[in-house]
Amino acid sequence: MKRPHLVVTVCFLAAMALVSGVGLRQLYQMTRYDLHSRQRDLEVRAVGVDALISAERRRLLFLRDYAEHLLASPGQQRAGLQNPKVQAALRDSGRPQWEAPGAMDGPRVFGTNAQGLAGIEGFDRDAAALPADIVLARSISPLLAISQHADAVQSTVAYISANGLYVLSPERPDARAPDLLRRFSTMPYYRLHATGQNAGRDIVWTPIYTESKKGEAIATLSAPVYTNGQFRGAVVMDVAPSRLLALQLATSNLTDDEAPAEFGLLNSNGDLVYFVNGEITAQRPARFDPYLLDVARASAAAWLKRGKGYAVHSGRYLLFQHVGDTQWILLTDTDDSELTLAAARRVFNSPLIVAWLAIAVLLVGTLRIVKHIFGQYVEASTRLETLARSDPLTGLANRRRFQEVFDETLERAAREGGETAAPAVAMLMLDIDYFKRVNDRFGHAAGDRVLVIFADILRNNLRSAEMPARVGGEEFAALLPGADLTTAASVAERIRRAVEAHAADSAHGASVPGEAVNPDAIAFTVSIGVAASPADCPAHYEALMQVADRRLYAAKTGGRNRVVAEDSRSIDPARA
Repeated sequence: MKRPHLVVTVCFLAAMALVSGVGLRQLYQMTRYDLHSRQRDLEVRAVGVDALISAERRRLLFLRDYAEHLLASPGQQRAGLQNPKVQAALRDSGRPQWEAPGAMDGPRVFGTNAQGLAGIEGFDRDAAALPADIVLARSISPLLAISQHADAVQSTVAYISANGLYVLSPERPDARAPDLLRRFSTMPYYRLHATGQNAGRDIVWTPIYTESKKGEAIATLSAPVYTNGQFRGAVVMDVAPSRLLALQLATSNLTDDEAPAEFGLLNSNGDLVYFVNGEITAQRPARFDPYLLDVARASAAAWLKRGKGYAVHSGRYLLFQHVGDTQWILLTDTDDSELTLAAARRVFNSPLIVAWLAIAVLLVGTLRIVKHIFGQYVEASTRLETLARSDPLTGLANRRRFQEVFDETLERAAREGGETAAPAVAMLMLDIDYFKRVNDRFGHAAGDRVLVIFADILRNNLRSAEMPARVGGEEFAALLPGADLTTAASVAERIRRAVEAHAADSAHGASVPGEAVNPDAIAFTVSIGVAASPADCPAHYEALMQVADRRLYAAKTGGRNRVVAEDSRSIDPARA
């Protein structure tokens, strides 16, 4: 093991990765658990909403059933017609604006004549049915007043007759009957029934609208009143923000502190009612993803059949729950970040985080021990490896390392140029002239200094990509990747001139006779043989080395202090 601390680090990192993987899986499972918890919370909310909606529906159904029963009961109609107040209302019914007191101090009945109904869609004066409609409006007025205050919160309740009369609780005495009837004709809670769009004669929750005076958003429950197959009017019940706040309070205490305060109600027609902190709004809450809401509208009928579930888009979830036996679906939303944060809070409070921290502390402690115990071993191994690949005197690469770099250079050239391309590489063989005389005359210490000086000259005159090496006693080599024969010869000549320049400087700094010699002032020259592939031979180490060595020998026999790059002739430099 050359790097024991690395092995220990890898092992501990693997253990950390394993524990982290388990933790991330646990975190993912916790997010799924949170998602299902929110689904269950939505089910509980739906129960509360269903109870409130059912209460509203029962109240509205009671009013509708009472109205239809009264219209279908001739005996009650005859008894009602005998009332002087009904007779007075019939006499006044030809006026543009008329009113009649409600029964049992209930809200007053308001109406208009046939001329006032002209051009108002959904209303038509039927003189034969008018007495029964007045009797019904007076009789239902106290029930409307009771329904208005049923839950200690006020909401508008009304009966609107297709014969051009109405009764509201609370009253609107400041409004003209024709104007209010014209407004009724445009509102979905009446128009859907009067125009026959509610073929099933069901109770509908119409889209929200803004109340004209108070400017508050209101949703409305309404039910049609029929007798003998003929539409006679509608019972209407507004659901105001105060009532919706009661709905929110009735369900919010069933969830934890992380439960969202925003949700929506979607009906089978794709109509949406939003609730934000107990307030009804027509504006989509920022939390809700628009794409998922479009999916909800398009899938309302299918979601009613499924009952519950969720849709997901870009890490956001829209959870839905069918509300009881109604045509409504309760919606809420969440996203991955919210679920992950909630799960992470539980993870940090669990023993798993302690295990992570313990492993981290154990890793640091073990690494310190390993570094202390194996530090010297690692350092010695590094020194041995360096010695095995470099020359200890000059610091240059040795013959073994030189050949390794040569092979690496050829492999890199093959990858970059392809298998068919012949890699360009040059090699220099360099030998210090008469180096034995230096050792004999000045001693081996001075000879070693000459070798170091020559190594420095090689480094200074080669590029970073070009590699010098000491391959023998006074023999050196240089590898020139990508160089041709001409370039290599030019580099060799530059080195030879640098050595020659050092010799000239050394001559000026020669030692005084009788004094100890300065090794840095010893003059020497160098002979160089140059070989290049593919000009001289294929790019093989032994082949190039043989050619360069042959030309080095030619430089030696040709007079030394010269560069030989060809077998036939040598480059004749200026002699020192």
